Amino acid sequence: MTEVTTPGVSRGKFLSNAAKGSFVLATSGGVLAAVSADAYASSRPAVQGAYIAESLAVYIYSAIIKDFGVFSHPKLNNKDYFEAALKNEKDHKAFLASALGSKTPTGLKFKIPASVTKSGQSLLNTGVALETAFVKAYLGAVESFSTTDLKLIAAKVAADEATHFSFFDAAAGGHGVLPSLPGTQSIKATEAQLKPFLA
Repeated sequence: MTEVTTPGVSRGKFLSNAAKGSFVLATSGGVLAAVSADAYASSRPAVQGAYIAESLAVYIYSAIIKDFGVFSHPKLNNKDYFEAALKNEKDHKAFLASALGSKTPTGLKFKIPASVTKSGQSLLNTGVALETAFVKAYLGAVESFSTTDLKLIAAKVAADEATHFSFFDAAAGGHGVLPSLPGTQSIKATEAQLKPFLA
């Protein structure tokens, strides 16, 4: 494994800290986030829900990339966006899995309803709906998490998911802008919205 460093702390050191009870998201660009085990313990159900949502996002982005040339009305453009967004979602999922450890949900199975893939427009509209739900869920987590570390991570992920919303919304014919003060919702409410995608 190639070691990537941040000022004064190597990736190996952060990963070693993870084994001692803190959780780290380290990518080739450096360390993106770290949370102590104590901060995470009381928020485990919400973190598990977020893991399921991120797993679904990885599943959907992977399927879009696999069948990218198939979508029409409109034809999808900007495959590089979908590849970059998939990387973001994989990073989110990896961080959540490291936080959850043995409590990581397993056996997840997803499906993409036929109505989602009937046209490029239906796929883009679904992207708008899902990314809106993800933004609201992570903003809701900022409200509900009890520690600054977890609130900060949720805010960072919400900001990233907002960029995904903007892409989908603009590509779907919208203006690509969320409300001035986006709404929030619980992870539980988001899970209910994701039920059509759970096999």
